[in-house]
Amino acid sequence: MTAILIADDEISIRNAVSFYMQKEGYDVATAKDGDEALRIWHQRRFDVVILDIMMPGHGGYEVCSAIRDENADVPVIFLSAKNDLIDKKLGFKLGADDYITKPFEPAELTLRVNSCLRRSRLESHAVDARSEDSSTITLGDLVINRRSREVIARGNRIDLTTREYDVLVHLASIPDAVFTRQQILDAVWGVDYYGSAGVVAVFIRKLREKIEADPSNPTHILTEWGVGYRLV
Repeated sequence: MTAILIADDEISIRNAVSFYMQKEGYDVATAKDGDEALRIWHQRRFDVVILDIMMPGHGGYEVCSAIRDENADVPVIFLSAKNDLIDKKLGFKLGADDYITKPFEPAELTLRVNSCLRRSRLESHAVDARSEDSSTITLGDLVINRRSREVIARGNRIDLTTREYDVLVHLASIPDAVFTRQQILDAVWGVDYYGSAGVVAVFIRKLREKIEADPSNPTHILTEWGVGYRLV
């Protein structure tokens, strides 16, 4: 059974998140602070870790760093009232997979957790969409040659700008996995970029206009509303 560790010093938050995660069929363990979270972390294997940032003892940033020192793959989601861009950037820089601000919608948290789990599972297996030549990614009628930076869609060579190509390759790195706008922004523009995450939507639209047969009804770059984008 999928196991989730939830660490938050507010009992109401712990109880609410536990309720919704258990409703999804997940096995849940909770911790009231960072120290307890680390003790529980070392006792068993977890598939997802949800961390508050401001907790007694070790805070969420410290717990995330400690987890990343031991496990680079387990998804870590920050659930915090700290909503400044600098806090979010620090969270992602420390290795978080997602960052949700309080107050939050339980349905959105569930979507984010499910997305992280799906992406994590895809990463742990060989990606069938890749050809024997690891420099080439083939997804239906879309072919990306990372060595030559050539993109073919429906048999035609597609001219992309450097940034458009980088966004496409990032999505293609794990086909069918959902990437949030912030994750795409950090990967392509860099964690030090201080512009709006809305720029990602602009580039997604440009890519659809170039690679989709019908940009208004895309079949490759799909939107997961409230979460992000995935390439299929």
